[in-house]
Amino acid sequence: MQGKARVGPPVSEARLISLEVSSEPGGDPPLDEALRLLAMRLRTALELDRALERAGFAEPERKSTLARVRELGYINDPETARVRARTRVDQGYAPRLVARKLLAQGIAEPDARAAAIEAAEGAEDEELAARALKRRLRAASPRMSGRNSACSWRSVAKGHPPPAAAKALGMAWEGNDEIDDW
Repeated sequence: MQGKARVGPPVSEARLISLEVSSEPGGDPPLDEALRLLAMRLRTALELDRALERAGFAEPERKSTLARVRELGYINDPETARVRARTRVDQGYAPRLVARKLLAQGIAEPDARAAAIEAAEGAEDEELAARALKRRLRAASPRMSGRNSACSWRSVAKGHPPPAAAKALGMAWEGNDEIDDW
């Protein structure tokens, strides 16, 4: 196994400090729990607060822990919003639905909208619906699939406006084109 060691990213000073704090005997249990939770996945401040509450920590402890974790740079809701929005749009979700999901996860409205718009990269609804459909059908022709109604339903369920889903499928749309964007 010689020569197989890899060099990872540099460790920041904040990370070293947090390791020192969390490794102290009888250290700060809420901070230890927060660091453990954040090591598993990226979380918003609201998600971390709820997880700490479920773990049985009182509000004053949670607030001070959240402040410390922010100070260390481990929670950054706008950055979390950008990462999650990019992932969701790549999975075929419409930006307006992505923004709603981010709001439900505790992201501030301006950050949620900005992240969703940025993730769409300026693409219109029709283009995003077509991308989602292409991904779903794995490049098969939508007209040849025989699954138009199911594909249309899935596109609408992922937040794409019905006219955009119909256009991506090559179907005629007879209905109201007025969609509340956000």
